[in-house]
Amino acid sequence: DCLVDMNTSVKDLAALMATAIWADGEFDEAEKIVLGTIAEAFEIEEVSLQKEVDASLAEVQSMNEDEVNDYLLSHSAEIEDEEAEMIFEALLEIVLCDGELSSEEVDNLMAMASAMGIDDSRAILMLVDMVKEEEDCVVRFN
Repeated sequence: DCLVDMNTSVKDLAALMATAIWADGEFDEAEKIVLGTIAEAFEIEEVSLQKEVDASLAEVQSMNEDEVNDYLLSHSAEIEDEEAEMIFEALLEIVLCDGELSSEEVDNLMAMASAMGIDDSRAILMLVDMVKEEEDCVVRFN
């Protein structure tokens, strides 16, 4: 299992990314581009990250909501504490790259943050900060 330049495995990182992608039900071009940027930032080979994300997506798509939550929690628990915020920022980028933010995506992000040991207020501030940077981001209350 190859490691990110740090201590978190690509498999655990990919599992969280797949869960973030799964939240809106589609893996679109914008998300694939962001994935490449994240691979570069974490010094991971893009092809291996893509392969792991595809494998994780295939797993997640066959699960019900409770199973997805368990999957999320088990992989989040493997994230190193000092890497959690950097990884959470990457997940925010994936969720926001389509220019929309839904309440379901926020729930999903907050669950991930909590599972990685990031407290709610910090996670919310990180989310708000990133939404501010996305000029055309539409927030959907559904």
